[in-house]
Amino acid sequence: MQKTLPSLGEKQLPVRWGDLDAIGHLNNTVYFRLLEEVRVQWLEDIGLPIEPGAVGPVIAHTACHFKREINYPATVTVSIELEHLGRSSLRLRHHFYVGDDRDTVYALGEVTLVWVDYAAGKSVPLPAKIRALCEAAVAAPV
Repeated sequence: MQKTLPSLGEKQLPVRWGDLDAIGHLNNTVYFRLLEEVRVQWLEDIGLPIEPGAVGPVIAHTACHFKREINYPATVTVSIELEHLGRSSLRLRHHFYVGDDRDTVYALGEVTLVWVDYAAGKSVPLPAKIRALCEAAVAAPV
């Protein structure tokens, strides 16, 4: 049985014709681009856009487990769930859904982000805003 993780939201993204592979499925590399877009949008939405030369996230790990093929046309909904909250890191889990169907998981993504001072190249504590959002999500009833 799948453990329910605290939700940090979800984003909807269209599948474009050029996102397909030679056999008409969403290309495996596009899943990672969708994960990137979801992260960037989420950070912008919460007021922490990525700013080169400042403090922000770098990817320490990412993976995607493909469950079912996604075809064109489609709108993909990608969940953002908190899996682990560390001192300077955040591990997120992402479910890929198509349309309004939340019963069928098409892919399962994961990413570990570490907050760093880009200029110094060293990890720093998570921003207070991120920590507060994650702690609120953990405390919210599921």
